[in-house]
Amino acid sequence: MSAFDSAAYEYWIDEAARRAGLVLSSAQTGQLLCFIELLLAKNKVMDLTNITEPEELAIKHLLDSWQLLPAIDHLLQQRDKSQVRPRTEEHTQTGQTETHTQTKAHIDTQTHIQPQAHTQAHTDAQRSTPPALVDVGSGAGFPGLPLKLARPELQVLLLDAQRKRVDFLRECLERLGLTGIEARQLRAEAAGRLPELRDGFDLVTARAVAALPQLAELCLPLAAPGGYFLAMKGRTDEVDQARPAVRKLSGRISQVKQYLLPGTDMRRSLIIIEKIAPTAKLYPRSFARIKNNPLL
Repeated sequence: MSAFDSAAYEYWIDEAARRAGLVLSSAQTGQLLCFIELLLAKNKVMDLTNITEPEELAIKHLLDSWQLLPAIDHLLQQRDKSQVRPRTEEHTQTGQTETHTQTKAHIDTQTHIQPQAHTQAHTDAQRSTPPALVDVGSGAGFPGLPLKLARPELQVLLLDAQRKRVDFLRECLERLGLTGIEARQLRAEAAGRLPELRDGFDLVTARAVAALPQLAELCLPLAAPGGYFLAMKGRTDEVDQARPAVRKLSGRISQVKQYLLPGTDMRRSLIIIEKIAPTAKLYPRSFARIKNNPLL
């Protein structure tokens, strides 16, 4: 690797963490520095990001990712307080009745996604099950990897459709020595139809440019009933347009947060969508249909 100005990046990592209200250990800072060094080196031979300067990278990638933490912490506290019990759902969208025992995806010690049933026998174990998060269209690893480094207890799946990006993410995970996280090459609409992933995650994140109705169809099928989809957007004028799609996808827009990235004039929005029932069998549709005929 070429010369890497670790001091400048370390300063801005610490500054981004301070603005996010985080206190990083020396080990966490070291992992972030290693990740950034790998990112910058790989970025010379493939297009991962056009944000490379220390301040800009720390603010627009790390701090932006960490702005999800208050919402994640709050939602997971609610999850932990709720009574865990087996639940059978009846879902009648598209004229079909579907009986569904809720399952939850988790990453085992070999970092493979496995379904885990919510049964009475597993009630106590389920209460202590680490929360599962899937980052859709993870690209260079944002926001999923910074979230994992800040909250090591999260079980994280990084999804991306491009093999080269997934290979880069896997290299990073190996070099950082992280467990409870994996990267998979998989399109979001394909992931949403896999039984082991569908309706399976406490949290779904996406930092994508797709319109919210389309993004909801790609992401909501992965959220478990009672889980949440956290859509990172630059604006909120798509929210009303997306409400019919969210309802068809068994969701409910529960909160829209608008804020400035701390210390900047950059506007951001976080749209929190609760999954209230299992996904109807019709969804997600093919990507061509999602793109050309968005749900209205």
